[in-house]
Amino acid sequence: MGKWRRVWRSSEALAAQLLEELGYKVVGVHEKIMVEGVEVGEIDIVAEKDGEKYAVEVKAGSLDVSGVRQAYVNARLLGAKPLVVSRGVDEKARALARELGVELLVLPDLVVASPDDVRAIVSEAVLSAIEEILGFISKCPEVSGDEEEVLRAIAFTDTIQDASKALGLTVEELARNIARLSRKGVIPRGSYRLVRLAARIIVSCRSLTG
Repeated sequence: MGKWRRVWRSSEALAAQLLEELGYKVVGVHEKIMVEGVEVGEIDIVAEKDGEKYAVEVKAGSLDVSGVRQAYVNARLLGAKPLVVSRGVDEKARALARELGVELLVLPDLVVASPDDVRAIVSEAVLSAIEEILGFISKCPEVSGDEEEVLRAIAFTDTIQDASKALGLTVEELARNIARLSRKGVIPRGSYRLVRLAARIIVSCRSLTG
């Protein structure tokens, strides 16, 4: 297990312990959210309490509005109630969470690594991601105008929900487009983050080549 995974899982372990102390039963971790065969997200912890299923997002830092929206949508896609465990929450995020029915649990601050460790972890993660994506995309792939429009929407938005909205599609319709691009070998199969990175590289490459 790499250092990055160990550090992140220490936060998840703390969250899981807190949930169990509050009467939740942890029934799964890192559960992938699949739409039309495409991985569009991942739930950090799946828990149950009083007959209800919860999709639990664990935030290493403070929760913002974007994090609340993401937790809400992921929970809906999983068919569960949304719950976020974080180390803080700003007022706008708290207000939106109340409006959407997203439950919040706030963890105490906890130092899990030294600054040098954090820099080494981030550098290693970035290099691994670059190697993975460059290994897949050895040249600028040929795409149609409609396909390039989809890639641009993915590249320049933060979530699949934002991209689908920009295109005027549902999440399911966009997922089908992503699946088609994956079958053609244009973008890799994997997490939406990987798909977004691939889309950014392809769009940049095509811009540079005219």
